[in-house]
Amino acid sequence: MKLQYLGDARDAFKWDLLHWICTKASPGFDKMVFVPMLTPDIESSNDGQTSHLRFECRGFIRPFLDSLKNEPRSLKYISALRATEKNPPTFQVSLFAPTKHIGTGKQRAEYWTGFEPEKLENALVFFDPDNGFETKTQHGAKWVLHSELKHFLFRLPKTSVAIVYQHRPRRKWNDLFSDLKDNLSYAHTAVAAYEGNLAFVAMAGNESTDRRIFAATKGYADEHSVVCHTLLRGAHA
Repeated sequence: MKLQYLGDARDAFKWDLLHWICTKASPGFDKMVFVPMLTPDIESSNDGQTSHLRFECRGFIRPFLDSLKNEPRSLKYISALRATEKNPPTFQVSLFAPTKHIGTGKQRAEYWTGFEPEKLENALVFFDPDNGFETKTQHGAKWVLHSELKHFLFRLPKTSVAIVYQHRPRRKWNDLFSDLKDNLSYAHTAVAAYEGNLAFVAMAGNESTDRRIFAATKGYADEHSVVCHTLLRGAHA
């Protein structure tokens, strides 16, 4: 992700959905770990200029989104997500490598230093690459690698889930999801909540979390008319 994206329409979908999953899953998640996978901002880019009012997120999320636009831009404001309701939820928010760029090659390997998934019990771990999952022709800083996710998902406790941001390329969602079904063979269950341009793919490595993420993401889609929901692989309730 880029800091210039903070507080825009894509963030409205992102943080509203993640808050929903943490609090509406049954049982809920104790913590959310945000892995921003930062890349440098582009000075001439207009990204991040679409108002969050364009997305029908829940009302109490909007002050939080406005706070993300504070200057200088900083990921530190994201830690306030848990306190967006009158009665703050119980989940904790932490950030991994909030000031480091993901890079490629050696720099990419160094980025993951200190990331310990096995210690993240009952956690929602959110990976936020610029573009989403790698494809056959797209590798580098803007994508998360399947080899990385396979490694991390294997190490996550059975009570935890990984979620990945996916931007829609110049393809239909059905075509992209069809490819993902084959590439996500390392996940026991994978479900997607998506709208016209963005998707969030939740993955569980075992049966104990698949019902939780399926029900939570489906519940969010049912409550938001612009959001769709689909099962990519695995079983569900």
